[in-house]
This record gives sequence, structure tokens and C-alpha cells, in this order.
Amino acid sequence: MKKTSLFISAVLFLFAGVVNAHGPVRGKLTATVTIDAPAAKVWDAIKNYDDLSWLPAVRSVTGEGTNNKGAIRTLHLASGGTITEELKAYDAAKMAYKYKITDMSSTGTIKHAGQDEHIPVLPVGNYAAELSVTDKGGKAEVEWVATYYRAYVNNNPPAELNEEAADKAVTDVLTSGLTNLSKKVAGGAVPSVNIDIKR
Repeated sequence: MKKTSLFISAVLFLFAGVVNAHGPVRGKLTATVTIDAPAAKVWDAIKNYDDLSWLPAVRSVTGEGTNNKGAIRTLHLASGGTITEELKAYDAAKMAYKYKITDMSSTGTIKHAGQDEHIPVLPVGNYAAELSVTDKGGKAEVEWVATYYRAYVNNNPPAELNEEAADKAVTDVLTSGLTNLSKKVAGGAVPSVNIDIKR
């Protein structure tokens, strides 16, 4: 009986360790805003893949000048650094496109678990997103959905590279982008951006 109790205790201890020490968990962040302007007008402001003049975090974009699948653009950030993205799908009729980050510069390194860890300009890994515009009774609903992992792939991430850092960084980019897009297209009072994060 004592051996059985010890065995069960050992199994429960191992199970608890596995549960507490997990790798990155995929996050999905959905940001939506309703803009008091026709959907076609809003789409016109964002439809060119190489034009991110509505996104405050981006100073300029270097690209191929096309909306063709596979097109590459490099974002030169206002804070310094670059992000390179590939266009994965584009549908003008549905007023939507999808893209994926393929490369990022770093803001520096930190020491963690005896290793030098690079801090990417956006602390995420395997980031992909879709941006779309839908007509809602004469107004435009813009939805920006991003999926990503934290930047640190091993267990016990540092604060700079954990899920909270990833969620905050993505929230900041999407919120500021949609807020600024609304100002640019419609002016007047800026509607609030709704954020939903799932893991």
C-alpha cells in the first residue's frame, strides 16, 4: 500500500511539473473598429500593401509596389529597426489581405538562463495576420486578426519575451493603427478599438 501511494505521488508530481513548465502557447488577437465612412473609402486607404502611412509605428516602407501573393515589404519603424513581411493572400473583392512576418531586427540582447537572448523589435514568433474591411450599414468595420507565439521558445521566458510582452506589443500596434486609420479616413471623434485575446 505504501509503494502504491509513493507511486501515485510521484506521478502527480511529474504531471504538475509538466503542466507548469510549458512552451509557447499560440495567441490570437482580434482588433475591430467601426469607422463612420463607407467601406470602399476605408479600403482605399489600406489596400496598397506597401502603403502603411496610416500606421504610426512605421516611418516608411520599402516594397515591390504590387499586391501580388508573395510580395515582400520591409517596414522601417519609427523607433528604429525593421520588420520584413510577405503577402500570403490578397482579395480586392472581399477587401482583405493576409501577411506573415519573415524577419525582424532586434533592439539588443539580455542575459537569461546563462544565454544571450535577442529582443526582436516586436517580441513575437511565427506572426501572421489578416486585415479586412466589411460594410456595416454604410459604415466600415475593420477587423485585424493576428496570430503569434511569444518570442522565447523555451520554458520560463524572461519578462521581455513572455506571453504578456507579446500580447501588449501586438495590442499596441493594432490599437494605434486602427485608431489612426479612423482619424485619417473619417476625422472627428475616434471610436474605441475592441480587443479580444485568446490562447
